[in-house]
Amino acid sequence: MPLTTTRIASHSLASTSQRASRSVHTSLRAIPSQDNGKRPYPAGIDNALSSQSWEVREAAVMGIPQEIAEPVFHPVQLQAQLKQMLSLIRSQQRQILEHQEALAEMHSLITTQPATDGRQSGAAARGLRPFDAQLAAARDRRSIGLYDARFHSTSWGATPKDHRVLPKRIILVRHAESEGNTDHFAYSHIPDPQICLTARGHEQAIEAGRKIRNIIEADGQPYKLYFYMSPYRRSSQTTENIASCFDEAQIAGFQEEVQLREQDFGNFQDAEGKEREKAERLRFGRFFYRFPNGESGADVYDRMTIFEDHMIRDINAGRFSKNTSLVLVTHGLAARIFLMRWFHWSVAELLMVFNPPNAEPIVLERIPKESGSRASWIHTKALYRLRPESKDIIKGCSDEMCSTAAFLSGVKVTDWVDED
Repeated sequence: MPLTTTRIASHSLASTSQRASRSVHTSLRAIPSQDNGKRPYPAGIDNALSSQSWEVREAAVMGIPQEIAEPVFHPVQLQAQLKQMLSLIRSQQRQILEHQEALAEMHSLITTQPATDGRQSGAAARGLRPFDAQLAAARDRRSIGLYDARFHSTSWGATPKDHRVLPKRIILVRHAESEGNTDHFAYSHIPDPQICLTARGHEQAIEAGRKIRNIIEADGQPYKLYFYMSPYRRSSQTTENIASCFDEAQIAGFQEEVQLREQDFGNFQDAEGKEREKAERLRFGRFFYRFPNGESGADVYDRMTIFEDHMIRDINAGRFSKNTSLVLVTHGLAARIFLMRWFHWSVAELLMVFNPPNAEPIVLERIPKESGSRASWIHTKALYRLRPESKDIIKGCSDEMCSTAAFLSGVKVTDWVDED
């Protein structure tokens, strides 16, 4: 009884109930606690609850005067509440309709019989499991074996739905002939980043600039160039010579990228010691062997992955206009691993390919549109292909290794690219 009375008083139902509550609290304070105040209510209440029936306690509660005012209803408030309820009902109706449509689409996907003529592949040939059908109904292309850039690790930042502005070309250039290419002993007394071009190397770099200019101007449209370059001196000299073949207004900018540097072979390089290490590398494996105080090919792969991810984000963010060409001036192994990462070569395929020659432009061009319109689920890398002339420069590279115009479950990449 006292416990129930206390609850009524705590809600302040009326002034009379408050007075009754205060009298009850006064009596409760006189009852000692059985466990030094650690119980949630005094001992007297515990005894009352255990010794009295519910009928007795209820009768006692009913005896307490309770003055509850009659509720007053205001028409304006009622109308506002009614509007809120109607809005909630309409919202729920819309959700129900959407769920009905999704269920109908899922039912269609589940019950549709797959083609049996042998020409279908992927999900269309094996049918869809119910859960896969649910994901497909939610427009998740991954569930039916297709790539969906919306679910990339960087989400919509990786491939914006409709707003990608892709550079016209991405041009790789290995630095021109350097002192290290003609005299391997140079590495024993000159720091690798300070190795310069030879006189012939300067000429090669200028010739590379002319080749790039001829390729770009064949379009007959205004253009811009943006340079990414290794910080090594031979790369910066190559960049300067290439840029000298263009007007200042045609150059959008330069950016030094440490990730484009040469593989680190280990500070000053003792010629005899380095020969022993290279022999050991053949026994261990060229890609995974790490030079003392240096890097392995796998280490170069890791940093090239970071560079490509950053460059793709710059592209997707609209940093470059449609008629901009990117020129990446780097080194032999770095250029090979760039292509490995771009085209998803295996380690075995990488080892089949030789380093490109000095100062020979390797051109990845944006795929021209044939029909249709761009789909947001195609990754930016898949929208570029290697020019046939460039493929011939890379010894050991097959057509399959350097082509992104592959069929994706019956959808050709070239069917989904915007016109120039």
